[in-house]
Amino acid sequence: MRVKLGYKDRLVELDNDKLYVFDGRLYSAPLREVVSYYLSGTAVLPEVIKSIASDIVRFLIQTGELEWFSSARAQYGEISE
Repeated sequence: MRVKLGYKDRLVELDNDKLYVFDGRLYSAPLREVVSYYLSGTAVLPEVIKSIASDIVRFLIQTGELEWFSSARAQYGEISE
């Protein structure tokens, strides 16, 4: 899956299992880390990625692309949308 998400002040692209954010600089992170940060609140991620983690997880859930959502849900509890 390759998707570009619309933000007014940055470019955001999901490319398979990686997230890319351009906000004056190019940042990237594995999607697994972004979801892990969203679920647990701890991760070594740039702040610009942390700030959109909930949007990314919401998008993945709504499109059905989060195939390991059920195992993450069982491990960390219910995800609030």
